[in-house]
Amino acid sequence: MKHFRTERVRATPKLFTYVLVGFIALLGLTCLYYGSSFAPGSRKSDEFDGSNNHVPTGFPTNRDSVVLGVSRFEVPKSVPICDSRYSELIPCLDRNLHYQLKLKLNLSLMEHYEHHCPPPERRFNCLVPPPVGYKIPLRWPVSRDEVWKANIPHTHLAQEKSDQNWMVVNGDKINFPGGGTHFHNGADKYIVSLAQMLKFPGDKLNNGGSIRNVLDVGCGVASFGAYLLSHDIIAMSLAPNDVHQNQIQFALERGIPSTLGVLGTKRLPYPSRSFELAHCSRCRIDWLQRDGILLLELDRLLRPGGYFVYSSPEAYAHDPENRKIGIAMHDLFRRMCWKVTAKRDQSVIWAKPISNSCYLKRDPGVQPLLCPSGDDPDANWNISMKACITPYSARMHKERWSGLVPWPRRLTAPSPRLEEVGVTPAQFREDTETWRLRVMEYWKLLKPMLQKNSIRNVMDMSSSLGGFAAALNDKDVWVMNVMPVQSSSRMKIIYDRGLIGATHDWCEAFDTYPRTFDLIHAWNTVTETQTRGCSIEDLLFEIDRILRPEGFVIIRDTSDNISYIKKYLTLLKWDKWTETTPKGDSLSTKDDRVLIARKKLWSVPAVSVS
Repeated sequence: MKHFRTERVRATPKLFTYVLVGFIALLGLTCLYYGSSFAPGSRKSDEFDGSNNHVPTGFPTNRDSVVLGVSRFEVPKSVPICDSRYSELIPCLDRNLHYQLKLKLNLSLMEHYEHHCPPPERRFNCLVPPPVGYKIPLRWPVSRDEVWKANIPHTHLAQEKSDQNWMVVNGDKINFPGGGTHFHNGADKYIVSLAQMLKFPGDKLNNGGSIRNVLDVGCGVASFGAYLLSHDIIAMSLAPNDVHQNQIQFALERGIPSTLGVLGTKRLPYPSRSFELAHCSRCRIDWLQRDGILLLELDRLLRPGGYFVYSSPEAYAHDPENRKIGIAMHDLFRRMCWKVTAKRDQSVIWAKPISNSCYLKRDPGVQPLLCPSGDDPDANWNISMKACITPYSARMHKERWSGLVPWPRRLTAPSPRLEEVGVTPAQFREDTETWRLRVMEYWKLLKPMLQKNSIRNVMDMSSSLGGFAAALNDKDVWVMNVMPVQSSSRMKIIYDRGLIGATHDWCEAFDTYPRTFDLIHAWNTVTETQTRGCSIEDLLFEIDRILRPEGFVIIRDTSDNISYIKKYLTLLKWDKWTETTPKGDSLSTKDDRVLIARKKLWSVPAVSVS
């Protein structure tokens, strides 16, 4: 007994130590949880039923649902609303998140403007609210020239660019006179001047349909792209979420094709030979950095014979610094085998060669080198830029504009690159006709619910060969064709048809602002996302984030997935839904179903601060 009591006495300090350590650990975990919940960029929200619960850290992924079926997951009774400060949330461009995750990003290389997504446990599984006073956007074409100020309550650009006619605040609206940093007198006059420099017939920049796809880097509020549309030219207007952070948001609100992106360290999410013309109007890009790697990215993206329009002080200013930069750029272009096509006033236009002849005549070891034969110039998702020139294949040698017919014939003409993706011309034509009939069927279902001109910005989440967008060509809309990363090789066909789009991984958020699109089409996107082991719920939240209030979704998928999605309609505040069994065609299965639903316009009451 004496021995037992001695052991108890000896054990007591150890027991006390264990309890104390356990308590401290529990306290630390509690602090960590609440600290992360309220940290900048974290998720804090109110439930629909008015309770103040925190946003869940994420729904379970569907890694097991491929085998066990989606029915194993219970649908939540309520879905939280994000805090109102996240009304402009872009999950993979959230610099607060970069700071919290302690990402080591090179600011001089613009890595902080590139795509960096939150881990699953940090995702915003909540509904992004509109800003206070949000209104249904003005309809196209009125929206090209004015938008509601309440929808994008940021006026600093109007003040900063007041002398350049970017935008003007006018009561409850913001007007866009059509000016830019380089074209104060209007983009329309500037476009005509470029056509004159190139000596195109009738001063038309489209040159009889041979110029169709344009990349406008550092686009501002995209007035250049806005005024190109009347010339039958579609521009991918590109700018980062930088100090002018709302410029692309304004462009999208106006109904102009545009996207967030930056020439940083990664290739842009487009295949090689996608654009006939690239444009930089005082875009503030250091083209000489890293052995000209950014210009070499443009070289990858331009078609044979493509143009680079450069309107910037380096092209015309006579002060020593700008002259030094201009001379260095001229030397780099010479080594890249580009030639000056035209020069006038403050603009110079360079042209990319149409063959390998010049490359082969360069002295050995001249930089930049030709890319190795194993490099795939079409690979574009999360691929680092390369400081090399992509030579033409034997087939593309001396094929100006990649052998494409002029617009609009190229929309329905088989692309010379179809063979590269294993599609025959006959299959391409059948696909085009199938989508023409599908879109007719969709529009019959939508027509009773649509208001005039209510659809302008459209996204096709799984574009395949671009048939959906091609079938909408007779409507006054533009389509962001998204190619899932597992099918990225087909994106070249989208651009060869004279359409635009981007490669994307639907296991992650798309880099655009909330409330971007009036119509989102998802053909088998849910099934494909689920098959890759990613969350259907995350995908639904993302669709809701980028869909405008009173916008529509068309989801074509399996009956099981459609039934599961229907359970979320009320939680997502989607109404006016209809489900149908579509007509059979060469692309469908017997299990195909079509679900159409509309997103309600809802708001969060403003909280008064005492």
